[in-house]
Amino acid sequence: MSFYGLRLECYLEGSLNYIAWKERMDVVLEDNKTKEFIDNDIVKPPTTDAQDMEEWKKCATKARRIILEGV
Repeated sequence: MSFYGLRLECYLEGSLNYIAWKERMDVVLEDNKTKEFIDNDIVKPPTTDAQDMEEWKKCATKARRIILEGV
Protein backbone atom coordinates (compact mmCIF):
# COMPACT_ATOMS: atom_id res chain seq x y z
CA MET A 1 0.00 0.00 0.00
CA SER A 2 1.33 3.48 -0.82
CA PHE A 3 0.33 7.12 -0.64
CA TYR A 4 1.86 9.61 -3.09
CA GLY A 5 4.63 7.09 -3.75
CA LEU A 6 5.44 6.32 -0.09
CA ARG A 7 5.34 2.70 0.98
CA LEU A 8 4.24 1.85 4.51
CA GLU A 9 7.80 0.89 5.48
CA CYS A 10 8.92 4.44 4.65
CA TYR A 11 7.33 6.05 7.69
CA LEU A 12 9.53 8.16 9.93
CA GLU A 13 10.74 6.32 13.02
CA GLY A 14 12.62 9.17 14.67
CA SER A 15 16.38 9.19 14.45
CA LEU A 16 16.44 5.51 13.45
CA ASN A 17 15.58 6.20 9.81
CA TYR A 18 15.49 9.99 9.46
CA ILE A 19 18.13 10.26 6.72
CA ALA A 20 16.53 7.54 4.56
CA TRP A 21 13.05 9.00 5.24
CA LYS A 22 14.20 12.51 4.25
CA GLU A 23 15.75 11.23 1.01
CA ARG A 24 12.53 9.40 0.09
CA MET A 25 10.39 12.40 1.09
CA ASP A 26 12.49 14.74 -1.09
CA VAL A 27 11.95 12.49 -4.11
CA VAL A 28 8.21 12.09 -3.49
CA LEU A 29 7.74 15.85 -3.00
CA GLU A 30 9.74 16.57 -6.15
CA ASP A 31 7.75 14.00 -8.13
CA ASN A 32 4.53 15.69 -6.97
CA LYS A 33 5.88 19.16 -7.86
CA THR A 34 5.62 20.38 -4.25
CA LYS A 35 9.25 20.27 -3.09
CA GLU A 36 9.61 24.03 -3.57
CA PHE A 37 7.19 24.52 -0.66
CA ILE A 38 9.75 22.83 1.59
CA ASP A 39 12.97 24.22 0.11
CA ASN A 40 11.80 27.84 -0.19
CA ASP A 41 9.25 30.18 1.28
CA ILE A 42 6.52 30.21 -1.33
CA VAL A 43 4.65 33.44 -0.68
CA LYS A 44 0.88 33.25 -0.77
CA PRO A 45 -0.32 35.10 -3.90
CA PRO A 46 -2.32 38.32 -3.54
CA THR A 47 -5.97 37.67 -2.79
CA THR A 48 -7.00 39.56 -5.95
CA ASP A 49 -6.07 36.59 -8.16
CA ALA A 50 -8.43 33.79 -7.14
CA GLN A 51 -7.00 31.24 -9.58
CA ASP A 52 -3.42 31.71 -8.32
CA MET A 53 -4.65 31.53 -4.71
CA GLU A 54 -6.51 28.29 -5.38
CA GLU A 55 -3.48 26.71 -7.06
CA TRP A 56 -1.22 27.82 -4.18
CA LYS A 57 -3.61 26.34 -1.59
CA LYS A 58 -3.85 23.08 -3.54
CA CYS A 59 -0.06 22.66 -3.77
CA ALA A 60 0.57 23.69 -0.14
CA THR A 61 -2.06 21.26 1.11
CA LYS A 62 -0.66 18.46 -1.04
CA ALA A 63 2.85 19.03 0.35
CA ARG A 64 1.56 18.95 3.94
CA ARG A 65 -0.47 15.81 3.28
CA ILE A 66 2.51 13.98 1.77
CA ILE A 67 4.65 14.82 4.79
CA LEU A 68 1.95 13.94 7.33
CA GLU A 69 1.26 10.60 5.64
CA GLY A 70 4.97 9.79 5.92
CA VAL A 71 5.28 10.53 9.62
